Amino acid sequence: MWRTVAWLVLVAFTIAVWLATFRAYGFAPDVQGSDAWNYLAAGERLNAGHPLYAISPGDRPIPLLPPYWTVPMLAPPPIAVAWRPVALLGDPAMTLWATAGLLVTLATAGWLLVRGGLVATAIVAVMAAPLTLQSLAGNANGFLFAGLVLAWVFRSRPIVAGSLVAATIAVKLTPALLLIWLATSGRWRAFGATFGALVVIGIVSLIGAGLQNHLDWLASVPLSAPAPTSVAGLTGLPAVVVEAIAVVAVIVVALARDERLTFSAAVIAAALASPALYLGTLGIAAAAAAPWLLPAGSFAERFRSRPMSARPA
Repeated sequence: MWRTVAWLVLVAFTIAVWLATFRAYGFAPDVQGSDAWNYLAAGERLNAGHPLYAISPGDRPIPLLPPYWTVPMLAPPPIAVAWRPVALLGDPAMTLWATAGLLVTLATAGWLLVRGGLVATAIVAVMAAPLTLQSLAGNANGFLFAGLVLAWVFRSRPIVAGSLVAATIAVKLTPALLLIWLATSGRWRAFGATFGALVVIGIVSLIGAGLQNHLDWLASVPLSAPAPTSVAGLTGLPAVVVEAIAVVAVIVVALARDERLTFSAAVIAAALASPALYLGTLGIAAAAAAPWLLPAGSFAERFRSRPMSARPA
């Protein structure tokens, strides 16, 4: 009984945090400087044949914040290529994208709460504010959160799991830590499928953005300092050192030979290792709840009456 009560308290807390965050920040993904605004601007620059990592005359304005934000987009080109057809819709694309991300985030988090035990529910509850913030801003992390959860759910389907992991790597890079999970769990087919999918994504990205934009992205990486709220920014350690520590940490966890722990550690490390870490972008760490789901049918058992033998005569 106490588990049911604890679960209900965590769910209520999560809903309260979501509602409070919505009320405090509102839903305005089409304001200048929002993530959706930046994605749209990137797609528009590619459609216009302009450089992706520079502002040309006539481009949608992007506020820069040196040394943390020295180019109009920090992410690698694939996300901008994906936005090329979406950008044809103009300004409404920002609201449509953000609304889809919000719904995907809420649906994924809600599913984890319904199917989750105390561990899964506690993780979602702790991450409630970051999850809500990232969805309100129209950040791609809302989709990455769902993608990582599905990568665990479909872990026995190598092509599906590998493609999902590859998609998250192409957008955020640090989910490459999930390759440690795949390798140490003996999921070599999914491991190989990840690289195969990355090759396909890379070819599409080169066709959609051109070689020069990829070279420009590589050149921009060392010019942008880690965000002040990132682990690298808070500790003063170089970003590459933080990423190396994340790799070692996931490997150490993997030595326990518990696939659930390894996946959870890889997801959390992927969020924390990002040099562009803000409270809202921490939300993908909530995907660490996926391995702790209860078996199907357990939701109903939470509220099932005690068996007859346990009742007083």
